[in-house]
Amino acid sequence: MSSKYFLILIPLLFVGCARDNEKLEFKKPQLQVPKPAPVVKRNKGSLYSVKGPSLFADKKDLQIGDIIQVQIDESLSSNTNNKREVSSDRTNSLGGGLLSATAGNTLGGVTADVAKNVNPLLGVDFGTTTTTANNGEAKTTLSENFSTNVSAIIEEIYQNGNYFIRGTKEIMIDGQKQALTLTGVIRPYDITSDNAVPSSQIANLQILYEKNGEEQDVLHVPWGLRIIQMFWPF
Repeated sequence: MSSKYFLILIPLLFVGCARDNEKLEFKKPQLQVPKPAPVVKRNKGSLYSVKGPSLFADKKDLQIGDIIQVQIDESLSSNTNNKREVSSDRTNSLGGGLLSATAGNTLGGVTADVAKNVNPLLGVDFGTTTTTANNGEAKTTLSENFSTNVSAIIEEIYQNGNYFIRGTKEIMIDGQKQALTLTGVIRPYDITSDNAVPSSQIANLQILYEKNGEEQDVLHVPWGLRIIQMFWPF
């Protein structure tokens, strides 16, 4: 293979090795122990089982496979203003000095000869002036809102009674595909009377929202432009 073809393949190799956009890994938390399947025991002469929903506590007693309505209402806002000013002024002066006689005296003999030879070397003056300045300012404003509802299924029950849920939703409208995946851990006490839970009450919440279609194609950067941006120094 000639060298020119090899030089063309080098940028393509870097693009192939480049990391794509980060994606969430929807995995179950490992910090909690799954709850064993309960064994229902009934007392003779009683209408209620020993293990079951409480008659007094406001707690939903759900099982694996039950459906929970998740109300997603997430907002993200950020407003930062960073400003930096750094300056430095430096003046340096270095003089060698001269050999001269004191008041009322004159140089003569060997001293006069030494001063005559040394004074041209010592009478040197060095001066430098340096001024540096570094000013910078950065402003960032971010505001995002995302609201929707999705039904999730209880996939696991932990020993403390919490539920691990997972929900997916896919919609295809005029060739535009929208997919949402959600996972997290909820407490039974956070479930409302209409069998719903807000996203703010979900622990280890992970939400992935993807859109495919013409809109995604417009936002996607072509691979040729990505190569140019990778090596463009300005």
